[in-house]
Amino acid sequence: MKRFLVAAGVAALAVTSAAGAQSLAVPTKKAGKLTVGFDVPAPGFWNGRATGSTIKNPTGFEAGLAKAIATQLKIGKVQYLRAPFSGLFSPATKPYDFALEEVTITPARAKVVTFSTSYFDANQGVLIRKGLAKPKSIAALKKLQLCAQSTTTGLAYIQHKLRPSKKPLVYSPSSTAAFDAVEAGKCDALILDVPIVVSQSKKKPGAYGGVVGQIVTHEGYGAVMDHGSKLKPDIDKAIKALKANGTINKLQKKWLPFTRVPILK
Repeated sequence: MKRFLVAAGVAALAVTSAAGAQSLAVPTKKAGKLTVGFDVPAPGFWNGRATGSTIKNPTGFEAGLAKAIATQLKIGKVQYLRAPFSGLFSPATKPYDFALEEVTITPARAKVVTFSTSYFDANQGVLIRKGLAKPKSIAALKKLQLCAQSTTTGLAYIQHKLRPSKKPLVYSPSSTAAFDAVEAGKCDALILDVPIVVSQSKKKPGAYGGVVGQIVTHEGYGAVMDHGSKLKPDIDKAIKALKANGTINKLQKKWLPFTRVPILK
């Protein structure tokens, strides 16, 4: 009887330990694997060749951040899944654990998705076409033919704050068409996040008139998850740790080494 009680106690301890380990597991959609949504092109943030729904040999700031988060969570496998920006804010269940796509955290978006704590601070940048006299103030932008990518905070700024004399040209689903419009001279100035326009300008030197300034909007990028995701506490903890240990700062210096952009007032 004594042997039986000891054996039963050991068995109970084993079950308790297993249950405890299971409860401590990170609640990813696939056990032992982190699935990260991305979209390209995103110079400096995501570099690599997109093939179908995935990307080969991803590099860049957000690619590096995804790997660093996985390391913090002690997850050995990372899968990359293409997730177009235009579909990020659908209330439908997402096939990825989180997406890193230079997404500004806003109250309106937070009604349909859950955001992580901010991992990057950004303002809106102004990229102009070649041959255009450089606007030296925000007021000067109002007279130009502006353009923006659809569903972005840059477009919201144009429509609700700037209110230019000409209706802005809106391009979707990615920023590619907007950059093409500036390069072709159809658009005088594109308003989009500073790191994105600076990275694109450096990628294609001579194609544009340059990034002439930034508009202070105090925006922060967050990882996008299902609304009410149980993964949020783990992702927040990982991002805070990566800020504290200098990893995010190192990734930013490596992949987004742009110099200070003057502020337009």
